[in-house]
Amino acid sequence: MHHRLTVRSALFRENRTHRIEEALRPLFDEEVALARRAAEGLPRALTDRAMFLVAAKRYGEARADFAEVVGPLDGADRTPIVTAT
Repeated sequence: MHHRLTVRSALFRENRTHRIEEALRPLFDEEVALARRAAEGLPRALTDRAMFLVAAKRYGEARADFAEVVGPLDGADRTPIVTAT
């Protein structure tokens, strides 16, 4: 439910770039906090917040969230996205 409200709030303010971070940041932070407490949905919540932070030009913070999501994948045996050039 919180995820839906967060996304809808972001879409509502999509064309209103003035002070977007001030209004929406608490919603994305709360989504991450709820996911941490529930022990599920954390990758999605962190990815959502990372994309919001990119839109807000907070690249360092966005990278930290994204790194937390992909961190467990480091060293995992996975197929590369590009298999031929």
